[in-house]
Amino acid sequence: MARSKLNRRRRFIRMLGRIIRLRRPRTLKTAEVAPRIGCILKCDLGLLLEHTGIYIGKGRIVSLNRHGHIRVETPVSFFPPGTNPASNRIYTACFANTDEVLGGRDVAARAKKKIDDHTRYSVLFNNCHRFSAGCITGNFDNDVMSFAQLEETILLYIGQLRVPEPFWKRVKNFFFRKKKRVVKPSSFNWRPVAFDGKK
Repeated sequence: MARSKLNRRRRFIRMLGRIIRLRRPRTLKTAEVAPRIGCILKCDLGLLLEHTGIYIGKGRIVSLNRHGHIRVETPVSFFPPGTNPASNRIYTACFANTDEVLGGRDVAARAKKKIDDHTRYSVLFNNCHRFSAGCITGNFDNDVMSFAQLEETILLYIGQLRVPEPFWKRVKNFFFRKKKRVVKPSSFNWRPVAFDGKK
């Protein structure tokens, strides 16, 4: 018992250190993008707090709420009680400085498998950011405790979250032996989401 408390304390101190040193991705207020299945969504709750979830298509978002219930939300119910959806927006992570939405069907599939599961919620040690990171990595027993650590996870898996090249382009590159230029972005950005199309 004492050892687990010590581990939690160390994780918390490490998390605070990372937040202080981290250069955070920008949140843009304009240039809305359409959500992509498996993209990571966030809404600002004020006082430097955020709520995150995974988009699974048709206007549905899977997230872990404060009661420890993983459930399907709408863009309105995604905002926790006490916040005003009318005066706030939902944002998604986009590649580098572009509007290319990051996500993937495997991320959405992991989120769908967890729907209606219950877990012991903790605002510090088992929250929505840990759940979202689990959907990205496949490891739901991860050390993510904060939104800043979730952003680190997105950056770490950014190559897997990008839209794959079309098949014809891969075939063309294979036959013409065109070397693929590897671009390693050092950042991504958050852009507001428009749920009109409901893909």
